[in-house]
Amino acid sequence: MEPVKLGKRVVVSLTTAVSLRFNMNCFKSIQSGFTLIELVVALLIFSIGFLALAKLQLENLHSSRDALKRSQLNTAMTELVERMRTNLPAVRDGHYQYSSTADGLPQSGSDCAPDNPCQTSLELANYDLREWLYSIDQTLVLLNNENSISPDSYLLVCRDSTPSNHRPNVIGANIDCDGLLNQWTIYIDWIDYSQSFNEQRIQRQTLSFIP
Repeated sequence: MEPVKLGKRVVVSLTTAVSLRFNMNCFKSIQSGFTLIELVVALLIFSIGFLALAKLQLENLHSSRDALKRSQLNTAMTELVERMRTNLPAVRDGHYQYSSTADGLPQSGSDCAPDNPCQTSLELANYDLREWLYSIDQTLVLLNNENSISPDSYLLVCRDSTPSNHRPNVIGANIDCDGLLNQWTIYIDWIDYSQSFNEQRIQRQTLSFIP
């Protein structure tokens, strides 16, 4: 039996088919590799977006807490203004001038209750300031165990016609109680410890008024 002879065309066709199959396998391998890289890139982008979203949520939470704290401080400051307006003789005599670093927690010989009323305008002013500090303590944790003022806060009540509302770099800085006119200003500075961002920010809130 004579051997079958393959023509040149048949050999070329078989060679081409084998070559095409090899190229397709290589293309599939390359395509699979690109798909894995794209998956890793997509996961990386998703992770970055998730971290950014988490940071945004923390910033919103911190802003909400700061707004609540400022609202509570403003309420306490307004209460002191009303107390001063009901004790104008002490205002005129300067008994409501106060500095947390110099005066600490004012002492009052009376609780100014109906059965134990304050005897003088000075005694009433000290009582008002003391109650005001207790109110601030509910928001800023102002008082230490010995009833001394925390160094992380600074409170000042004085006559000041040019109040400074800018956030200071140092607690108690950029305040000039000029004593002019009859305008009073209440200053509250405090250090805000942000656990979310591991940093400290000095905050300031003021309220100016004429008794």
